[in-house]
Amino acid sequence: MGKIASFKAKYLKDGNLSIPKEIINTLLLRKGEEVRVMIEKGKFDKEAFLKLFAIWKDKSEEEIDLYREILKEREIFGRGEVNF
Repeated sequence: MGKIASFKAKYLKDGNLSIPKEIINTLLLRKGEEVRVMIEKGKFDKEAFLKLFAIWKDKSEEEIDLYREILKEREIFGRGEVNF
């Protein structure tokens, strides 16, 4: 797999997406070069954010380590991200 970068982009009037110069430099992109794109419409979900951190507030280090191991196993079996 090649280099990966995550960033916010603007959907331009001409139908293109803007790519920040820092990302272009980091990925060593050249004009006309193909890239793979995943798109997610961003919206800050304050309620979900607070719910997530409320869950972790009282967890022990052992519980957090267990959760990390579960996430690693999910990635191995191609299940990746957990959506809340």
